[in-house]
Amino acid sequence: MSKITKSANGEDCQVRIIGVCKSDPAYTIWSHCRHGAAGKGKGIKAIDLAGAYACTACDAAYDQLQGVPHMTRGEGDLDWFMGHMRSLVILSNKGLI
Repeated sequence: MSKITKSANGEDCQVRIIGVCKSDPAYTIWSHCRHGAAGKGKGIKAIDLAGAYACTACDAAYDQLQGVPHMTRGEGDLDWFMGHMRSLVILSNKGLI
């Protein structure tokens, strides 16, 4: 586990999918990007820098759009990428990047 993934402990979810987000830091993990451009491959996670602080519910919704029948894949990507940007700012403020 890297410093970046460990840093998710106690953070607020930054992905914040409406109607899905747990809004509880106890459920926040480091969510890895699901696109190949981020280094993801078959059985390989994206690089840690290509991630976001996300609660487990937002992470599952982003990965598979579970529990979000009204959301398109593009809308899920947008929520995740906005969370990624907010997460990068937090990582920078923590001195991790």
